[in-house]
Amino acid sequence: MARDWIPHGEQDLVDFATRWKPMLGNADKRAAYAWDSSLCEEVLDKIERFLKARGEYELDDSSFKASVKNEAKAEMVDAMRDFANTSVRHNKKMPDGEKLVLGLRPPKATSTGHPAPASQPSTMVENTINNYEHRLRALNRAQEGGAGKPADAFRVRFAWQVGGERPASGAELPKSKTSRKTSMVVGHKEEDKGKTAYYATAYENDTGDTGPWSPVEEGIVA
Repeated sequence: MARDWIPHGEQDLVDFATRWKPMLGNADKRAAYAWDSSLCEEVLDKIERFLKARGEYELDDSSFKASVKNEAKAEMVDAMRDFANTSVRHNKKMPDGEKLVLGLRPPKATSTGHPAPASQPSTMVENTINNYEHRLRALNRAQEGGAGKPADAFRVRFAWQVGGERPASGAELPKSKTSRKTSMVVGHKEEDKGKTAYYATAYENDTGDTGPWSPVEEGIVA
């Protein structure tokens, strides 16, 4: 099993969280890496809650304070993982050295021996019954109906961007998540209403090598 990039030791986690604060709070970095400011603030809030709860626990190691600390820690770690997956790990605008500050090591340059998928999906964007949501579907061009993945695909990478100029390729979209399923719901915020969201999908093998991106599609946040 690969080593977790988030420290398990609590003092190490405190040091780790302290490194995240100036990165996510820097307006220039938010702009350069196309980070969502409201999402950065949400993660920073959870970091502050954990650091505060940890400090209070050190002064009073009661079971109540321990419970508050552990709850804040779990919420912070979940927020860090989500932010890393959507805004850091596959962010082409962010250099490897900056990712390393946040604990994410760049992939090894050595070949895995597993070729990247050759198949290119099509991306369908649909409105859901809920406000501010789009359902994305990666369609297999070689299959009638397009619901299944091709034989050389292990999972699907879904990528997106809200607002701004239309990117030339899915590789330029700053946010992404993977799924073994061929569909995913992406939620947006109320302040995004009326904005254009850009989407693309690509197939990946089981070692994370990405195949050709689909054409970029769009939808209006409503």
